[in-house]
Amino acid sequence: MKNLAPLLIAFFFFSCQSKEEITQQQYSVEGMALYKANCENCHQADGSGLRDLYPSIQQTKLSPEALACLLKNGKKGNGFMPANPKLQALDIAELVTYMREKWGGKKQIYPADSVKLALQNCR
Repeated sequence: MKNLAPLLIAFFFFSCQSKEEITQQQYSVEGMALYKANCENCHQADGSGLRDLYPSIQQTKLSPEALACLLKNGKKGNGFMPANPKLQALDIAELVTYMREKWGGKKQIYPADSVKLALQNCR
């Protein structure tokens, strides 16, 4: 019976959440994993970057659309960032959702459909 208690608590916790809240958490967790795999090496776990070599992303002013384009296509010239063509729209949506929640205080899903539209309009 003692082994059943944590399971029941988890069931009641998750059953009280809306579908949107669960999706938000899923995007955030997946985004965190993608950040660790693709971004953390340069921008650090806390988003502080490495001085002049890699910029801090803690207080970025980039829109979600601009961030989506940057994540997919990279940036050449001063402040070079490599393109990441292997990232799919859902990956980018999860990354943007995580980054906005972590450093922007915005607990809001950035949907994959919005990423697809943003990527069509990248400059």
